[in-house]
Amino acid sequence: MSQAPIRMDAARPVREDDVEVGKPLLLPVYDRAGTLLMPQGAVVENEEQRRMLLRQGNLVPLARRAPAAPAAPVTTIEAINQLHRDVAMLHRRLLSGAAAGVQERVAQLVAGIETHLQRDPDATLAAMQLQLDPANHAARQTHAGIICVFSMRAMGMDPATKRALAGAALTYDLALGPLAARLNHQSERLSYTQLAQVRAHPEVAVRLLEAAGITDPVWLDAVLHHHERLDGSGYPHGLRGAAIREPTRLLAIIDIYTAMLRPRVYRDALPARMALRSIFLERGKQVDEGLAMMLVKELGVYPPGTLVRLANGEIGIVLRRGEDAAHPQVARLLNADGSRDEAHLLRDTRQPDYQIQDSVPHDRVPGMMAEVAALWG
Repeated sequence: MSQAPIRMDAARPVREDDVEVGKPLLLPVYDRAGTLLMPQGAVVENEEQRRMLLRQGNLVPLARRAPAAPAAPVTTIEAINQLHRDVAMLHRRLLSGAAAGVQERVAQLVAGIETHLQRDPDATLAAMQLQLDPANHAARQTHAGIICVFSMRAMGMDPATKRALAGAALTYDLALGPLAARLNHQSERLSYTQLAQVRAHPEVAVRLLEAAGITDPVWLDAVLHHHERLDGSGYPHGLRGAAIREPTRLLAIIDIYTAMLRPRVYRDALPARMALRSIFLERGKQVDEGLAMMLVKELGVYPPGTLVRLANGEIGIVLRRGEDAAHPQVARLLNADGSRDEAHLLRDTRQPDYQIQDSVPHDRVPGMMAEVAALWG
């Protein structure tokens, strides 16, 4: 059944925040002649469709329709998945060069992270271990933001620095987004052009942020220098030692950690334990020793969301950090014979039979990762 065209005096131009990939439209979208393109509630399936809807001249009604009934409360895992999409939208706005209200939007995103970490830090950390798709560039930036806020709480940083560094964590690889999908699946060496783009991405990101009104020196310094290393081997300026600020040093470690957890075509993903070990071995050389030790202590050797194999042959998932870094609380997923445990019995990894032997790749329990999200509900 066709729908009557919209009246021009009852419409406004469509905006970026009206249209998000993977989400239903809150308002119907019309072309410049007032003809319906997509109805309210239709799901925007891909970026090409989104661009079509955002084309200049397309319209949405001035007044929103009556709000739907309140949705059921979402789990922390679901909320963090939405945060990925919100960060992706932020990046698109910044890359377009026409972003407004960026500082306020980032403050809202950081406040959301802080709320989830206050309510359930283990669930918030687990949400990131369950989303390690290298193609989801926004998820990696979200991961960095969460660990950054989490770490700064433990360090007792002052509020202004916390806000600035959290903003940097959500935006520091902004300029790599358009390149990430290609680079993550590329087995051959980077071309000269690609290498130049990678080396320039901190400076490009700073220019985009400055164009959007970001002036905070902590934020901009962290974005510009997150690839600097204590021994002077980093870029873009080859800074050494004390020339690299503490907030920037923290972001540098978190960048290394979140990259190691995600697979590349030329290497498998590293388990969190091995990634943290690698960072710990570089302490005092390329990365800050105190910050490396703090990260291991606070995240734990096996962070929430990590799949592990126990001494008795069972496979479980880390639910909660323990009293010490090596002994978290684990929920059993698979019995020793490989059968599923529907009850998800809890295991105390301090007990000899339930001591953790190693991390396990997520594909060891195919089809279960969406189900286990409910364990933190």
